[in-house]
Amino acid sequence: MKHLSNLIGCLAISASAIANASIFPDPQALLAHYLQGKPTNGNPSLEASMGYFKHHDAALREMLNSGSADITSIVTGASYCFAAVASKPPVSLLPKLYSQDGQCNEVNTALAHRSWYYTDAQCTTAIEYKNESDTEFCLREFDYKAQRYGNSEDLNFVQDAWMPGYTATLPITTKPQDFAEIPLVQRTTYKTTFNERGTCHLEMRVYKNANNHSATPIMMIHGGGWLERLGTARTAEAQLAQFTDAGFVVYMPYYRLVEDREAGPACNQVNIEDSKQDIRDAFLWVQANNANYTTSNKSVRITGQSAGGHMAVWLSQQFPNKVDKIAPMFPVADFAHQLKEVQDGTYVHGYIERMIAILSGKAHWQDLTGNEPVVVNNSLLQAIEQAPTQAPEMFISHGMADTIVSPSQSLRLCNALTGNIASGPAQANTLVFNEQYAQVQCRNGSELHLLEKAEHHFDGCGLGLCDVGGPDGLVATQALMTNMIEWLK
Repeated sequence: MKHLSNLIGCLAISASAIANASIFPDPQALLAHYLQGKPTNGNPSLEASMGYFKHHDAALREMLNSGSADITSIVTGASYCFAAVASKPPVSLLPKLYSQDGQCNEVNTALAHRSWYYTDAQCTTAIEYKNESDTEFCLREFDYKAQRYGNSEDLNFVQDAWMPGYTATLPITTKPQDFAEIPLVQRTTYKTTFNERGTCHLEMRVYKNANNHSATPIMMIHGGGWLERLGTARTAEAQLAQFTDAGFVVYMPYYRLVEDREAGPACNQVNIEDSKQDIRDAFLWVQANNANYTTSNKSVRITGQSAGGHMAVWLSQQFPNKVDKIAPMFPVADFAHQLKEVQDGTYVHGYIERMIAILSGKAHWQDLTGNEPVVVNNSLLQAIEQAPTQAPEMFISHGMADTIVSPSQSLRLCNALTGNIASGPAQANTLVFNEQYAQVQCRNGSELHLLEKAEHHFDGCGLGLCDVGGPDGLVATQALMTNMIEWLK
């Protein structure tokens, strides 16, 4: 292993150094700790990240020998694993479970084996429940190949038991994680597709508080430009404990992707219409199965970030009589206008240029005329402008410093709801921000919420600082997220 000794010499640290580090430790330091075979001293976070490395040992050492840059993905996954375990909420926030053996007795939820339990002290409502080891959790959630996350193949077409939804409590949200109960999550398969590259198992995750049987249903659609899922979906999923604590049952589907970087060969290299069809089928699954999770008679709300925001708008057009409320976040709802801004130079940012070109099957955005089917089919605002009363109520949000999707997308969506895209109430030159927060009434029941200095994905912070415009921007962003959750009820 020609690179091994040099790497160890550069990255060596002690077990105590890791144990006292930030919850997001230096990924390379974790790697050095593993390669040196140092003890974990009973530290759960360290044990989980070392178990992560051990599982990937063969691939890890091959990358070390070859000098492959792919090793970054493994060590970053181990760092996320460490952070996730280090930041797990206390077991006191796990829901209470009971078993019946002559009497209805409470069990230790954290130590419960896979079995059937009751969620109430009268032993009347039963669920199948399981725990999983920290390492098992990490291997699925932080898969460095991005093929297990959102893939339900391991379930073998069987609905999984409920388990603690620790992905929903990751401390990577701009709005601080503050909840009274760790939600439970159940994984299942909502759709299976077949092609020459294999079988794609599309996962649906359902999050709810154990004893909330009348929760308001909502579907969360992750972003990623139809090109990726791992980072963007994780940021979306980390919001969900805030929703379940506010009284929601959350459905989170994963869908096939256009590029071949993530999701696995059988679940990528599709076109955007395939991805949208997956989300349409996911909504139909929710409609068919919602009564199994809640007695609420409220319609299924829809929210989504970026590409997910686009699909939230599109889905509401597919089912106008079934969708009453949607909350598109920084959506790219009008491909034609986004392309126009790119081509006339009023919005020049590399990601959206590349995304539109890839989705159109072109080598470069300059090759686009605007008449391509992907542009025409995904310009959604004109239909809203022509029949605004058929659109659902919307809570639209965007950061004005967004360098991924133009803020004009959300201003124009707001205006379309009034029946006039060009001269509606949301005009960039008339916005008034109060401590970096502006609100515009689009029409009765629909609102536009803007953050003056926030970037794209203002809802999450990842491994770095929240890019929302300093302390005032942070307060404004947290207020927006709170307002959105309340509005969706």
